[in-house]
Amino acid sequence: MPLITLDNISISFSEKPILNQVGATILKDDKIALIGRNGEGKSTFMRMLAGDIQADDGVLKIRKGIKISHLEQTPPEDNEKTLFDIVAEGLGDVGKLVSKYHFLLVNNELDKASKLQDQIEQLDGWQYIHKIEAILGRFSLKPDTILSTLSGGWRRRVMLARALIQNPDILLLDEPTNHMDIKAILDLEKMLKEFHGTLIIISHDRSFLNGIVNKVFDLDRGELSVFDCGYIDYVKRKDEKLHSEDLANARFDKKLAQEETWIRQGIKARRTRNEGRVRALKKMRESFVNRRKKQGQVRIHALEDEKRISKLVFEVKNISYEIAGIKLVEDFSTLILKGEKIGIIGGNGAGKSTLIRLLLGQIQPNKGSIRRSKTIELAYFDQMRESLNPNMTAMDFVSEGRERIDVGGKSKHIIGYLRQFLFTGKQAMAPIRMFSGGEKNRLMLAKILSQPANLLVLDEPTNDLDVETLELLEEMLVDYKGTLILISHDRTFLNNVVSSTIVMDGNAVINQYAGGYDDYLLQKKQLDNIVKSKSKPKITDKQAKNKKLSYKDQRELDKIPEKIEKLELQIGEIQLQLADPEFFHRDESTDELIKLSRLESELEILYEKWNDLE
Repeated sequence: MPLITLDNISISFSEKPILNQVGATILKDDKIALIGRNGEGKSTFMRMLAGDIQADDGVLKIRKGIKISHLEQTPPEDNEKTLFDIVAEGLGDVGKLVSKYHFLLVNNELDKASKLQDQIEQLDGWQYIHKIEAILGRFSLKPDTILSTLSGGWRRRVMLARALIQNPDILLLDEPTNHMDIKAILDLEKMLKEFHGTLIIISHDRSFLNGIVNKVFDLDRGELSVFDCGYIDYVKRKDEKLHSEDLANARFDKKLAQEETWIRQGIKARRTRNEGRVRALKKMRESFVNRRKKQGQVRIHALEDEKRISKLVFEVKNISYEIAGIKLVEDFSTLILKGEKIGIIGGNGAGKSTLIRLLLGQIQPNKGSIRRSKTIELAYFDQMRESLNPNMTAMDFVSEGRERIDVGGKSKHIIGYLRQFLFTGKQAMAPIRMFSGGEKNRLMLAKILSQPANLLVLDEPTNDLDVETLELLEEMLVDYKGTLILISHDRTFLNNVVSSTIVMDGNAVINQYAGGYDDYLLQKKQLDNIVKSKSKPKITDKQAKNKKLSYKDQRELDKIPEKIEKLELQIGEIQLQLADPEFFHRDESTDELIKLSRLESELEILYEKWNDLE
């Protein structure tokens, strides 16, 4: 029996159809991704399910007794309540009671607190006090922290905790990973996999969706299509549907179909990944690996060559930085050359923005030096929207009132340029106040990328963007001829764009790896295995003699070193292949990675057996 049924639901805003007589069913244990372009009405759809708005027409049936929790896209900013009180609000009346009790205890008003104990007992409220403390602990949150003192990512964790404390049958999540670091995203992914209920998620994070959902609701031009499959299969099926749609559109008015056909073809091209761009990214990663191998020879002599000096963007030598006694960077060195695309990842507060400020000269290191190109022309995206005048049109904001703009040395009509960012001609002439959060971010990116710059710094550019825009942005950044420094927690985005990844592990530890996020994980695992292997104790004759073993066990123990040596040799051969950028483009790479995992498991078992017998 369905938990929710939508029967011919219609919603319109300002004559724009958001939902046009849509129908669907939501079942128990469904894990649904709600996909659609910015401005298509995904958040409106969620608010309707949550009961915050009513449909203009049609019937929304919700099974009696179903509890729905809704995590909205934008968490509150000016709330001065404690985190305990915020989470307790999700429990209704009993939550108000336990909040009051908690407040009295914290303020040492024990007599007043004791008077509430009978009421709490009657409502079985003690369990909720423990539940609130437990879920705050799971999110690494302190109960008496004031919400307004937290960053956006931490506020989102608080609101998620409030949604989960209700033990809902259906959990509605609108961009839950925004402003979260990768560790927090992975923790959330694990938590939602364990959630015994129905999920409906709006998210741009493709890796996140792929790990969770088993169904996709696709919202496109007022129509809702249901794909009963995971995210990867949805992408394939959606492409097939778009192809059929293009063929049908071709039979109608060409002028009417022109814009949609262009947009859809662009989507298909981005999803299938242009082979030229793939080769370009591969070449950049290979160049980075080779440079790392030769760094000791190149760094001093080549940079002094006047002919090559223009290729230098940053030369960082042994820099350290601390503030208020907290070390954020310690003894870090790197070389960034023209055209490189650098990803930066790390936990919230690890110092990613600090590293950017050091590179740009906005703050100075306590130790070490940074050499910068004198010809840097910077374009910086940090998601600040203060420059957006709500009454200004999109085209005037980007072009500053001009009909044409110069982009990459070519003159482009402003409407044609904005079409590259999936804005229709009508949207280009619309006031910014009409745009959704994702559309505003898309507009900011359009302005940033129109500026003449040879250094592009993007701080979390993917928040609030839809998947189609992400794929468009990936294409533009791979084709970008200048140098890119990208702070992002989007694993798929990093994999598709960057040539190397700087990882800020916390405690001022910084390492750099070739490739994107998945490449970093493989290389880190490789290094960890080497360290682990070196730390294993070696069997000596003395140890063998000191322990009495059966004949069978002794023979097995004698054979273990040879087996370990053989396995380590095989593992070493595969790990050597991992250092080759070509490896990940070979057909047999997946089989080799599976083999590596199996060999490492066998090695682990042997070590455990070794320890048991010695």
